[in-house]
Amino acid sequence: MSRTNGNEILAQLEQDSRPAAMTEHERQAAQILAALDKLGQTRVGEDGLIFRGTQFVLPESMRGQVGAAVRYLKDYEEQQENEFQFSRQFHYRPWDGAAAFQRAMRRVFGSSGVGVPIKTFFGKVLPEFRTVNVGVNDTLSVPWRNVGFSPLEATFQLTASNHEEYGVVFSLGVTAPRKHRARIEAFFDIVAQELKDGSIYKGKAFTGGAEPLFLDLDNLPPVVYSDEVLTHLDTNMWSLLRYSDTMRANRISLKRAVLVEGPYGTGKTLAGMLTAREAVAHGWTFILARPGKDDLFEVLQTAQLYAPAVVWYEDIDTIAQGSDDMQISRLLDALDGITNKGTEVLAGFTTNHVSKIQKGVLRPGRLDAVIHVGGLDRVGYEKLIRAVVPGDQLDPDVNFDVVAAAFDGFLPAFAKEAISRAMAYSISRHRGELGVIATEDLVHAADGLRPQLQLMNDAVEGVSRPTVGSTFAELVRAEVRDTVNATKFVDSDGDVTTGDYAYGLEVKD
Repeated sequence: MSRTNGNEILAQLEQDSRPAAMTEHERQAAQILAALDKLGQTRVGEDGLIFRGTQFVLPESMRGQVGAAVRYLKDYEEQQENEFQFSRQFHYRPWDGAAAFQRAMRRVFGSSGVGVPIKTFFGKVLPEFRTVNVGVNDTLSVPWRNVGFSPLEATFQLTASNHEEYGVVFSLGVTAPRKHRARIEAFFDIVAQELKDGSIYKGKAFTGGAEPLFLDLDNLPPVVYSDEVLTHLDTNMWSLLRYSDTMRANRISLKRAVLVEGPYGTGKTLAGMLTAREAVAHGWTFILARPGKDDLFEVLQTAQLYAPAVVWYEDIDTIAQGSDDMQISRLLDALDGITNKGTEVLAGFTTNHVSKIQKGVLRPGRLDAVIHVGGLDRVGYEKLIRAVVPGDQLDPDVNFDVVAAAFDGFLPAFAKEAISRAMAYSISRHRGELGVIATEDLVHAADGLRPQLQLMNDAVEGVSRPTVGSTFAELVRAEVRDTVNATKFVDSDGDVTTGDYAYGLEVKD
């Protein structure tokens, strides 16, 4: 028997004269199958059988062999009822795929399905729901592992798998009778469309890692740069984000590697957040790679998946440990490899210690631009004060020449602290109300902060000296990591897995 069309089920049930011919459950199931039939008609054809018109048409080779045709149809009928395993790998991160699966289920079926425990030799594998971040202070509970759905007589398996180029990606498997093949392929297409149109990551700003955190770009603190710094940021980063189509039309590469360097407290991190805001506003993905938390090479893989994308890495000098200065060069090689494939990835790096970066990396062709962010001048201090202090609370007669002299040597972070202190002094002086900020308030705050500036300038850069024990422990960890990643395991489902446990999941090859 062939796969019955969902519309035919509806018609048959509606024409049935029995009082209880069609329950609500039966109607819903039929509607679901009809919807998938329509989607699957052009996706997958039946093997060897065509259903058309009102006649049985047999191949010429079966002339005089009606018995063989009958046996073929019976075999075909049995095969259609046999369970098959269908699967598709999607080039998106696992939680993105799980969220898209849930949306697709609700869109097509009006339900998220039912969690199904799977019996294995090792016991039951229970279905799961995982809470994932989908925005700033916003989470979503998504299904994971096994989800059953009765109209298709199917069990979906949501898993993570390894992709040679992209790392850990989403995989969706289905165990169901073969007669539902076209419907399942149609559902796979719906999941793919949900990922394309409604990815929880693409075009957003978030941190790297297995469970990204989304960045709040609506509450950035005020920052002031010199006109020269703003021009360099605009030319080398922001204009590429704002005018991407024009750049492409004129064959201007959207691959850039930019180093933003300068002392502590000059606003390098905030330059990254401003870049993130520009990226999201113009349809680019922004990924912040945090030193010590996120694997930069994995972040670059994520950037490929969600391109066009910006990758921002703070304190790039920290990846060059000991004498292994080639780490940064290896990173830029990896970036070149990505962009040579036509993927649009911009990379922004920051450092407080540009002298630690090897000269070969600083040459044009490896880094496209190096932007120095330094201290402020008199005009810069005035701009920052006006940006921080509410307009009606600033004395119109403030002597900015005197204030600039008091602020001399203050980097933006120190200058902003001095302004905040001046406002605090005013609130204290006016018993809980912010009074007018005058010249003397700002000078007094700067004078109180200067000893701290002197202590910072005199302090020696902290150096972590590895002990014999810590060095040995790191060597052991590296050896174990290499061994685990090269080892195959059999998981609780009986599947072969590698030692890659990114996303806290068993990851299939």
